[in-house]
Amino acid sequence: MFAILAVLIGVVVAAQSRINGQLSVDLNNGLAAALVSFATGWLLVSILVLMNKRERSGLQEIFSAIKEKRLVFWEISGGFLGGCYVAAQSIAVPQIGVALFTISVVAGQTVSSLFVDKAGITSSGKVKITASRTAGAFATLIAVFIAVYPDFSNSEFRFVPLLMALVVGVFASVQQGLNGRVNAVAKRPLATAWLNFATGAMIVVIALLINLLSGAEIKAPPNNFWVYTGGTLGLVFVAVSAYIIKHLGVLNFVILNIAGQLVGAVIIDWLAPAKAGSLNGYLIFGTTMTIASIAVSRIFEARKTKS
Repeated sequence: MFAILAVLIGVVVAAQSRINGQLSVDLNNGLAAALVSFATGWLLVSILVLMNKRERSGLQEIFSAIKEKRLVFWEISGGFLGGCYVAAQSIAVPQIGVALFTISVVAGQTVSSLFVDKAGITSSGKVKITASRTAGAFATLIAVFIAVYPDFSNSEFRFVPLLMALVVGVFASVQQGLNGRVNAVAKRPLATAWLNFATGAMIVVIALLINLLSGAEIKAPPNNFWVYTGGTLGLVFVAVSAYIIKHLGVLNFVILNIAGQLVGAVIIDWLAPAKAGSLNGYLIFGTTMTIASIAVSRIFEARKTKS
């Protein structure tokens, strides 16, 4: 069940990326699009938390834990890391292209998730680095490389934005671990999501202000309502991932989520492609390879557990 949820919210992430990407084009500013996504997600989760007594209690528990130092600053910084990811995406993608950014993020995310599990950042405790887990992470990295390979012709190697993508990939896996830690205290995923959106929006606001002071502009908001639904999908991702991360561990979650993103990309590029040729053999093969590697690694782990 938890594995299926991880894949499904990967599909949600793919849909959110498509929506936020279109809003970025319409506004001519990636950070403005990110702020819209954060703001709408935060507004929705605020309404849901206010309407639900248990979610309000969960949010109060988070604030009490912070006040009593049961949760310290680094444990509640998941939202800040998420905001850094969005800001870095807006800065790096125009310089190095989508393909290099994607593979760099996945590299940082998959490798660091091994160590996040080993360090026991999530509330579920420490998980050893084994040969099968390492092989699964490596296979996922190769599969994503194959999936984005056609876009490498539009990429340009630049060290600083490439390093930035690697770092925010590390941030992404750490964020999942921290969200699991906060949710262990709140015991309510929407309360955890509220904290994420509130703190992440701060980083995006600061980045957008710097962007505007540097001479960037924002076009008039578009009339298409669907381009404003990215925040809702982001809320689904944060809330569900905070709930299931304890049961899967960060590495398993990351690999399953990446598989879902690739499956979602195939579906979206088939039904509503952002550009001609988006759906191709590389993407389909990379997606198939990811699913196959997950199946093999889970079978291997199951046999090892039984023995």
